[in-house]
Amino acid sequence: MTQIVKDANVPTILEHGGTCRSWFLFEKEALRQETMGGYLEFVDEFELLPGARLEPHSHDTDEFYYLLTGEARMRVGDDEFALGTGQLVRIPRNEIHSIWTTGDDGFRALAFAISYMPENRVGYTTYPEDGSPSRFVPSGSDRPEHHTA
Repeated sequence: MTQIVKDANVPTILEHGGTCRSWFLFEKEALRQETMGGYLEFVDEFELLPGARLEPHSHDTDEFYYLLTGEARMRVGDDEFALGTGQLVRIPRNEIHSIWTTGDDGFRALAFAISYMPENRVGYTTYPEDGSPSRFVPSGSDRPEHHTA
């Protein structure tokens, strides 16, 4: 498997006639075979407040988180590790993963995903830590406007 945690401590590459300095966390074309047949599902920023945790879940996407501020801990499959500002984590498709805050200020991250899900089944599967059965959550149905009191 390709290394899943990267940071910008890589050689600088000059491009576009020397006018652009780039730091490739994944070299161009490095994930072509693994992402062939996918589509860009989303690009967003998200944050978790202090003490917050995303429940373990999976989806048929290759997902990436880049920490903009703060600190976090993450589990991807059987691996658990710390993440800090300026680090990128790749979550391979269908891997169960979770992320939670570790600092006093929470964190903010940039996220994007390459998806392989069919149009009629976009969402994620939860794996509750309390032992409840896993369930599929259709995209958007977990937003507050979809819940009634």
